[in-house]
Amino acid sequence: MQKNDELPSPVIIGGIGGSGTRVVAEIISHLGFYIGDDLSPAKDNLWFLLLFKRPRWFHQACHDKKKIFTGLSLFSKAMLHQTGPAWPELRFLIRAVLEISILGHNYKGDGRGLWPFLRAWNMVARQPKMTLNQGRWGWKEPNTHIYLEYLAAYFNNIKYIHTIRHGLDMAFSENQQQLYNWGPTLGLELPKSRSDEPATSLKYWLKSNRRVMEIGEKLGDQKFLVVNFDRLCLSPKSEIQKILSFLNIKRAAENLATVYRIPKIPKSLGRYRAQNISQFDPTDLSELNDLGFSMAADDL
Repeated sequence: MQKNDELPSPVIIGGIGGSGTRVVAEIISHLGFYIGDDLSPAKDNLWFLLLFKRPRWFHQACHDKKKIFTGLSLFSKAMLHQTGPAWPELRFLIRAVLEISILGHNYKGDGRGLWPFLRAWNMVARQPKMTLNQGRWGWKEPNTHIYLEYLAAYFNNIKYIHTIRHGLDMAFSENQQQLYNWGPTLGLELPKSRSDEPATSLKYWLKSNRRVMEIGEKLGDQKFLVVNFDRLCLSPKSEIQKILSFLNIKRAAENLATVYRIPKIPKSLGRYRAQNISQFDPTDLSELNDLGFSMAADDL
């Protein structure tokens, strides 16, 4: 199965969980993009989650592009309200449902039981709630960045938006799902205790974001955009204009008033300043700047 040049190009939003992907998804939705019928409160596309938030499976399938393309074919058919799944796609779906019903979709075992069966039913038997607007479609699911290389190989002219937030704020987040789900895939040893979590979380933040940036450089600025969540909240107009330019959307300022109000400065912005950062590897701290984040002198 090769690149599918017939599908309209999707806008895809990914990033480490808690990095502001929900805010960008709300912006995209307000701009008229269809991001799915079956969404979590955080705007995660639950169909993509069902099919691809499967670290054990990915560890085995990552060297077989055909398997991943089969899942992407199934997913795009459901999103674009096309014909039902072919047999290889249906088999892919059945395996995903059975795996998650037994093991869950994260290290905590969330999603076990009936949850994946409900998602699958929505995919194959649903009545779409929204129609596509001139081919404007896409999705948000933070784990999408793990699949960026495959997405770029399958879809023609994707628009991938990667959100990134200060690594130290992320290290002290309660949301560490990706660290436990994908850390071993990226060659990291998982923390042995909760006290080790922040330091390992920063290593995951550095490694996963560096990986995405390397792929993004190959894709080029027509297909890849980084949204700094801190800047988006502090200077929403200028950052949203970058998103509009990336998506080739022209809107009069008066039509964007609602969109400009979507980003809000979270209480957790700068939360690392109240923490002891001596626990972090000095080399990791020095690499924050490489990804666009600095530390004040009094933080050191």
